[in-house]
Amino acid sequence: MKRNNFFWIIFILFCVLNFFSTFSESFEEINLNPFDYARITDINYRAVLVDEPSSNGKVVITERLTFDIHAASKNNLFWELWRDLPESYVDGVKVYYKVNSVKQILDDGTEVVYQESPKLYWDDYDYINKLGGYGPEKWYHSKGPYSEAGKDYECVFFYVDGLYREKVTFEIEYEMNNAALRYGDCSELYLSFYSENTIKYLNSFNAEILIPEKDMPRSGNYEVHTYGTNANDFPFTESNTSHPGYHTFAINLDKSQLKFRPSNEYLELSLISYGADRHSFTDYASRNNYYNAPVLEELREEQLKYETDYKNAQNMRIFILILCIAGSIILIVYTVNKDKKIRKQHIFYTPTIEFKYFRDIPSNLDPAFASALVFCKKGKEPKENDSNVYSAILLSLVRKGYIELDRINSTGSWTNNNVKIIVKYKPTPIINDLSAPNTPTKPQLEPLSPSEEYYFSLILRHSLGNEISMSVFQSRVSNDYENTTSFVKNIQNSITNIGISQGYFQKSDYTEPKRKTKSQSTTFMVFGILIIIIANFISYLTPVGFAFGAYFVLGAAFIFSSFYLKKLSKKYVLLTQFGEDEYSKWKGLYDFLNSETLMNERTVVELPLWEQYLVYATAFGISEKVVAALKIRCPNMEMSPLLSNPYYFSRTFHHSCHSFRTATRTASYHSHSISYGGHGGYGGGGRGGGGGGGGH
Repeated sequence: MKRNNFFWIIFILFCVLNFFSTFSESFEEINLNPFDYARITDINYRAVLVDEPSSNGKVVITERLTFDIHAASKNNLFWELWRDLPESYVDGVKVYYKVNSVKQILDDGTEVVYQESPKLYWDDYDYINKLGGYGPEKWYHSKGPYSEAGKDYECVFFYVDGLYREKVTFEIEYEMNNAALRYGDCSELYLSFYSENTIKYLNSFNAEILIPEKDMPRSGNYEVHTYGTNANDFPFTESNTSHPGYHTFAINLDKSQLKFRPSNEYLELSLISYGADRHSFTDYASRNNYYNAPVLEELREEQLKYETDYKNAQNMRIFILILCIAGSIILIVYTVNKDKKIRKQHIFYTPTIEFKYFRDIPSNLDPAFASALVFCKKGKEPKENDSNVYSAILLSLVRKGYIELDRINSTGSWTNNNVKIIVKYKPTPIINDLSAPNTPTKPQLEPLSPSEEYYFSLILRHSLGNEISMSVFQSRVSNDYENTTSFVKNIQNSITNIGISQGYFQKSDYTEPKRKTKSQSTTFMVFGILIIIIANFISYLTPVGFAFGAYFVLGAAFIFSSFYLKKLSKKYVLLTQFGEDEYSKWKGLYDFLNSETLMNERTVVELPLWEQYLVYATAFGISEKVVAALKIRCPNMEMSPLLSNPYYFSRTFHHSCHSFRTATRTASYHSHSISYGGHGGYGGGGRGGGGGGGGH
């Protein structure tokens, strides 16, 4: 994988995950310190049904909760723990609570009884102030309904004496009213034990629901259902002997059974009585909206729907998996056949001779065109290739004797501000381009290629007399908006003009099949990543879950197809037979200059060839290879005006050409802004967040 593609994938993943972490509770842990938490890991739960006068369908619940506390810093200890109490209105009556006691159970079994606090702690001082009934070893029941503005939470808070990293156990006892509801033809005891984030870290959940024998429906007159976990329900046992005088429903779940997804993050139990015992445990239940109405069939329909939805989800998983596998096969077959389809639409020639290395200069080719030809079949041209091309054109003008670069101050260093361009010959050659200057050429000079002439004309336009400093030249180029924009376009157009006029390309848009195939490759890559991330995430929130990895399969097929198409696209360049033969030579030259062969061979290389090596290697972005070989294999380089000047080998030279490229882009940007207008905007954003309690 290309490094740039890798960075794009990481960037997309980061953006998507950041979006989920901000707007989804399922990803809320991403924003939390993973080393700072207080989790409930073990629960022992007991609920005793009470059907007595004024009991209002009450159960008395006793819970022993084990907390695993891991403060990340001793400077920010945990000073409060809590147990959320599920609040709701059911059929017009509100489930409400009364807390009786809170105790801490020490390791040796000693019980530390906590006292009720007169208020909910808000200030840091409350947690440590033992005056006025505050401080540690206190509890507070915040009664609902939940209201952030009113600071009301249906929750039991218990305040501890600053915990760092330890496990502690608490026992709380509270009454839950309206847990049992009476209807015309049945009754229901509904217990919502735990749900959502609390249950994610459970190692064990043990519960007992005790029904007095006098209130227990007889066999055949009741149903018991459990809800939650990945299994859709969980096992329970019944006993008449575990607790004398009570019928006991027992639940014992270990870590392997406590697996959840967002769609089933709850543990619940329902006991429904009907027939002759329809009101056996609701003689004193509160009146609700359906107190005298028949609802048994509706309850059974809801139960059947719950079971059916789970079965349908199971079937849907299989269906989605089969569908994604079929889609993946179709996609891969389509991708593999893409090559045949494109080759029916276009003719792609092959070189008469495949050159591994080509040691000579194939032809006196324009540097910009040579670079475009060499990289036309690569997945991507080298970074800042236009800067390399500008460097090569400038070197070629020096090599052909049209200009020379020298220092303004001969005692100073070769910096951009101390370099000047000296125009040695003003005439420019005639080329077959109506848009280029048409002036006579001195016969002793090598003719200029199109891009060289455009560059030389730009120098003549801005030079004062016969010379101009490099910094002033670049400044004038950046401010000469229209002419510089025309210069850039002419350089770009010269590649197509040369390719068509000299028989390299089949048509002007010679990279059309490559470009379209690469575009499709990018589309497939985006689809693959989005399917793996977003489709899996959305599906995970539903009972379907990950659908046995169906979306991973389809996403992987898209990503595979993306890489395959990208590899194929490199071949889809519409060169003529002549163009393919020349491409093979120039590609062989590139490979030769980019290898260690140039350094290691001992054949004699003439000085003019070294000069051309440097020009084209610069256009290819590999000039350092030729420079390294020059220093070892060319002892007479001082005889060449081009090779004897250390400035042309330096980073300063390439940085200067990079600055020239920046100047041309600046001019083009301003030219575009003037032509079409522009508008700058300022946007704002808000801050938001959430969190949990623990430290003070």
